[in-house]
Amino acid sequence: MTATGNLNFRLATVEDAIPLERLINTAFRNDTTTQVYLSADHERIDITSVDGIKASITQPDRAVYVATDLAGELVAHCSVRKLDETCAWFGMLAVNVNCQNRGLGSQVLAYAENYARHELGSKRMELDAVNTRADLIAWYKHRGYQETGETSQFPYEYHGDWKGVLRSDLQFVHFGKDL
Repeated sequence: MTATGNLNFRLATVEDAIPLERLINTAFRNDTTTQVYLSADHERIDITSVDGIKASITQPDRAVYVATDLAGELVAHCSVRKLDETCAWFGMLAVNVNCQNRGLGSQVLAYAENYARHELGSKRMELDAVNTRADLIAWYKHRGYQETGETSQFPYEYHGDWKGVLRSDLQFVHFGKDL
């Protein structure tokens, strides 16, 4: 376990899958702006599952991290994977809704960047954000991430059981930052 600021970081285990499912789904549903990628009726939509989290945790090319507060409570999550010899990918940042707006997301991102730089030898970190999430995009830009000019389609086919809930104007905007 490694401490950064007021958080302790460790690799997630399959035993973390149930609390991580709750943390991630609650965090993603917490966006009350009009920037969400779901339609207005999204309060019960889950973006991940216990099985999906277990699959991510057990992937050999991915490091899934949990952050706990000083009391040992799980408060944040992220994943990092190596794309190639010089670049890593950051994903699924989620912070407990009761702990948001306290700088924890910035600590998690900094930890992931440090991991990518020192453990993976990456010189660059990339990520994507849904185009409708203006506040999130501004947050990443404030932390040095710049649009790469690339976009990709939102995987509507992956979310087939969400018919009628997803907005129809979604795409991913790609960002990168030299580490």
